[in-house]
Amino acid sequence: MTVHLVAGQNTPLPSRILRFRAENATPIDVSALIVDADLRTLSSDHFVFYNQPRAAGVALDADGTVGLRLDEVDASAVAVLCVVSVDPAAPDGPSTLARAGLAATLTDDDGLPLVVFDVPLVGSEAAAICLEIYRRGSDWKVRAVGQGYDGGLAELITRHGVEVDEPAADVPAVPGPAGIPLDPAHSFERAWMIFEDAARSAASFRSSREYAQVRLDDELSASVADPSTRNSPAVVQSQADAQQRCDALVAEAQRKFDGETTQLADELRAIDPLLPRSLATFESAVWTSPVTSSAVTDGLRLGELSAPDLGELRVPFCVHYPLGRPLWIVGGPAEAAPVVAALAVRMLVASPAAAPRLDVVDLSGSLRTLTEPLGALLASPVVTSASDVTARLTAVSESVDLAEMAVRSGIRDAVPEPRLVILSDFPHGYGTEDAARIVHLADHGPAVGTSLIIVGDSAGADSDPGVAVLERIAQQVPTSGVLTVSDPWTGNDWILTPDRLPDHPLHRASVLGSLTGH
Repeated sequence: MTVHLVAGQNTPLPSRILRFRAENATPIDVSALIVDADLRTLSSDHFVFYNQPRAAGVALDADGTVGLRLDEVDASAVAVLCVVSVDPAAPDGPSTLARAGLAATLTDDDGLPLVVFDVPLVGSEAAAICLEIYRRGSDWKVRAVGQGYDGGLAELITRHGVEVDEPAADVPAVPGPAGIPLDPAHSFERAWMIFEDAARSAASFRSSREYAQVRLDDELSASVADPSTRNSPAVVQSQADAQQRCDALVAEAQRKFDGETTQLADELRAIDPLLPRSLATFESAVWTSPVTSSAVTDGLRLGELSAPDLGELRVPFCVHYPLGRPLWIVGGPAEAAPVVAALAVRMLVASPAAAPRLDVVDLSGSLRTLTEPLGALLASPVVTSASDVTARLTAVSESVDLAEMAVRSGIRDAVPEPRLVILSDFPHGYGTEDAARIVHLADHGPAVGTSLIIVGDSAGADSDPGVAVLERIAQQVPTSGVLTVSDPWTGNDWILTPDRLPDHPLHRASVLGSLTGH
């Protein structure tokens, strides 16, 4: 039976004769380190690689795999580390391991897979420890490690006690996407690349930290397994040594993570003035720069992502624009207003060549700080009375239907200008038929350039089918509480803090004035 491990997990080994192999899109070498309890190589003779293919119980074979006969491994060894690194002999090969697809497999003597580990990588590593095969009493176990090294094999083996001719120094940050020219029309992709880098870096850091803790727990449990010695000075010392090893692993992971997050922060600062306004922070100089039609973008910034255990790391969270589904800003009108304003402003500047016109329902008056400065962009007066809601929704729906018919008929000249519809105070003051019309807008509006922002709570979802449908299909953005966003690469959760229009009156007026030329 094959066991699929994630970083930090371990499992007993049913066989003493094993074979380690690894696959990656980058040409790679495999090697092994035979180490003591401090994860230090027993001697230079216990590093098995292409120039020294054999040690007791461990051999690098011609097919690029490492064979292990655990009963023959040096009795003083505590573990064997299975390593991959970039093949230096590959002509014009990449200098780092491919970010996706590093698969480490441990098979038995018959070639049957016992353990599979998909190694998580950030993209800057040139070498990595995949698996640790270690003694546990008279048995052997295997642990998934996934610890990467930007400095390649030289850095990895130096940190594990192997002397090389030129010891690895602190490795400079590997140039990342910052060197890629920024195309405004594909700026969403650039922002998403940064999110991916942050997600993989965070996953690697968490994995290394969890691995260190699991290893410590195993060592502490083993130290007290014998009741007759559990309080002896030797056991106390072994526990202190285990804690020291754990602390060293965590410190190394933290050092690597801090370096990567510093690089990401530098990149974000560098590109913020170059991003289109729909993706830039409100502190960016782009908000005071002239706008040209070439600034059309494909993305919309919603806010920042963070995680409690990742310190000061903040990355932008963006979605594709034009929107494929409504945004529902969840919260009371007053607290939601700055979030709605921030989103509306960014949507209005996303396509300067054909800026959307505004249709606004604002029954509570909470959006006046947005609608009054942008009066020139209103398609119709703001709806402030519940008695006028149905008529406005009907008019907008009919406009969308006519535009859809024109598109289907190929009559482009008849397609109206894009619209941004903001429906505040929902569902209070809206009838059942109004909710159905909003569902219609959500279904048909995106195809003809009509975007939809809903503001309010979902209190009517249980009694109104239309509200329930909208709650299900909309991208919800809460203005209070916590919204977790799972990244698509590692599945880890992030906390979204939505952007708000600047608080300072002059700053806010400057941002709003940039839309109307004032």
